[in-house]
Amino acid sequence: MTAALTVVDEGGVGGLTLRGLARIVGVSAPAIYAHFADIDAILLAVARQAFADLTEHLSAAGHGSAPPETRLRAVCRAYLDYAQQHPGRYHVMFNGQWDATAAIDRGAVEPRVVNELGQDALSVFVEAIRACRRDPPRDPYPDAVITWVFLHGYIHQRLVSRAFPWPPDITQDVLETVVGRCLR
Repeated sequence: MTAALTVVDEGGVGGLTLRGLARIVGVSAPAIYAHFADIDAILLAVARQAFADLTEHLSAAGHGSAPPETRLRAVCRAYLDYAQQHPGRYHVMFNGQWDATAAIDRGAVEPRVVNELGQDALSVFVEAIRACRRDPPRDPYPDAVITWVFLHGYIHQRLVSRAFPWPPDITQDVLETVVGRCLR
């Protein structure tokens, strides 16, 4: 697993093959099949680990005794930071470097498994938003999804449009917009 994450971190999914992974870990190509049935199984494992890492990163950012709004802002910032620190993993998780839908269609992955990916990370947003709610409390789930989608759209563009002339304070403006919306 560590080798697969390293390959994805260093060069994206394009460099990840069963034969290449076997070579990196020092086993024969057939031996890798004892651990992974096919490339979809490797990419699913990478996605699972990346989502677990993201969840841990978000949870650590939102933990503490700071005011709820500050913790929510920290969770949002942590999401952006994770994507920038691990663009290869982020692309596997979200940007189509692994086509989970095609893997489902081929029967390589169960739909339930794909649908569960990211739910723990999303729950960190749900709880951070819930902590910010005043009376009357509203269901934080829709706002958590909107927050995730908003942050994803922004960071995706930052990752793929590096030459774009981004305004200097745009990240802070994005964070304030997202957090402000959740506090309404």
